[in-house]
Amino acid sequence: MLHDEPQPPYPAAYTKGVWLFNQRHFFECHEILEGIWLESVGFEKTFYQMIIHAAVCFVHWENGNRKGVLSLQHTFELKAKQIPAPAYMGLEIPVLVKDMDALVSPLRLDPNLDLRPFEEILTPTLPTSGFDPLPVDEHELLVLGRHVEEDE
Repeated sequence: MLHDEPQPPYPAAYTKGVWLFNQRHFFECHEILEGIWLESVGFEKTFYQMIIHAAVCFVHWENGNRKGVLSLQHTFELKAKQIPAPAYMGLEIPVLVKDMDALVSPLRLDPNLDLRPFEEILTPTLPTSGFDPLPVDEHELLVLGRHVEEDE
């Protein structure tokens, strides 16, 4: 643990962002975390940006943007390397790095490999400990920018 690492309870926007990421609401995760990222400093700022880059990687995947996927995966990894601890704010960073790499590295290794349809891929989740992510309701999802089907 870093001496200046925030301690629980973590900001609601962060824990909601974790829930959104883990529910595959990547655009909304980016939206909710961007607000606290803009106001943060130091490792905390880098940490939020790391998660935002991971989320936007999958926004690009959902939109069929292979170049965007590779670019955001790369910047995600750069941000992850800047966090000098394996866990920060209850998130196990090496697990996320490994899971992101396992999904994206085949694309980097084979330039002819097409993106699989987003619906067919198993996206990583944010591996956390020490807190429970806060669910986001339908109204909050609408405010963040996308409508969720009722059967989710």
